[in-house]
Amino acid sequence: MKILLDAIPLTGLLTGISRYLRNLYVHILDNADVQVDFFDGKRVYQAMPDQAEPEAWIRSTDKIWKLPDVAVVGLRSVHWLLFERRLRKILKTGKYDLYHETAFTPSAIKQRVPQVFTLHDLSLMHYRSYHPKERVWFSDLFFHRRIPEATQIIVPSQFIKEEVCTTLSLPENRVTAIPEAPDPFFSPRSQGEMKETKARLSLPDTYLLFVGTLEPRKNLDLIIEALGRIQGDIPLVLTGWKGWGDKPWMERAREYRIDTNIYLTGYIDEQSLACLYSGAQALLYPSKYEGFGLPVLEAMACGCPVISSNAASLPEVAEDAALYVDPHDPDSLAEAITRFVYDGELRQTMRVKGLDQAARFSWQDAAKWTIEVFDKVGKS
Repeated sequence: MKILLDAIPLTGLLTGISRYLRNLYVHILDNADVQVDFFDGKRVYQAMPDQAEPEAWIRSTDKIWKLPDVAVVGLRSVHWLLFERRLRKILKTGKYDLYHETAFTPSAIKQRVPQVFTLHDLSLMHYRSYHPKERVWFSDLFFHRRIPEATQIIVPSQFIKEEVCTTLSLPENRVTAIPEAPDPFFSPRSQGEMKETKARLSLPDTYLLFVGTLEPRKNLDLIIEALGRIQGDIPLVLTGWKGWGDKPWMERAREYRIDTNIYLTGYIDEQSLACLYSGAQALLYPSKYEGFGLPVLEAMACGCPVISSNAASLPEVAEDAALYVDPHDPDSLAEAITRFVYDGELRQTMRVKGLDQAARFSWQDAAKWTIEVFDKVGKS
């Protein structure tokens, strides 16, 4: 089987879709019966492209987001239409048995080539205010028009499968849930590695950790409100790209006089991230909506206890290996934080449960199940 993959997400930061694709296709390429070509929007390559240099990518993206929303959605739309035009030309050659799309919308390929579309969540429909306007407008222009182009849809959780089938009125046999997994790189780090990382990033010895793009969906407001209710100094490390949108939680932190206990690292490399996971008292992940929630499993794989919201797919992913809170109740999170900070026995119990839970997920399985979908679609 010969597959053409939209590889554009692989050329961005190693987060989200990029991490999903890189881990998935490393194992798909191990299958001798599968050949993959990577399309970056202009050319087709036989090798997986390198990810972007983080600082350059962030500078470029920040410049684009300074443009008016109307201009950005116009540029994105033109770029996407040109992408589809080039894609159709490539698929007309008849070289490929299947096309795999992983961006925000299926492509209008208009060919007798099956298209498998990986849909990570429906936040652009259900939580529009959590995204930049230009991204929502782009989705409004293309998503529903392109859904009929997808022969089969892969989603990362049963929660999202049920949501997709209900919201988009799709039959269950057209949607397949394939769970993701922590990158094998994430594992407990030594005391020496953790100490070096904390020193290099000027971080305190003990801290709570948040990992993710600092955007509205991640519910940072709740974390600040919870910490504002707790007596005592509890350092919080925020790791991730600053993302889009206003940051009202920063002003709230100043009002609560806890801003001096908040440390922003920005986007960091994987080695540093694994060390931060390994050294944290707990990962705070009170997200209001997730299609899967990879940081939860990454933290568990590093031996980091997890406090998670009880929303969307997160209980499905973490099961009994996390302490759950209501993503709308700061008192609930404050109580959970207090328990973790002052109860070392609880942290150890959840650490062991987390390691066991993370080990239940693997990219080898994800690749095997994805190839099964490809085979099914290719033979239909």
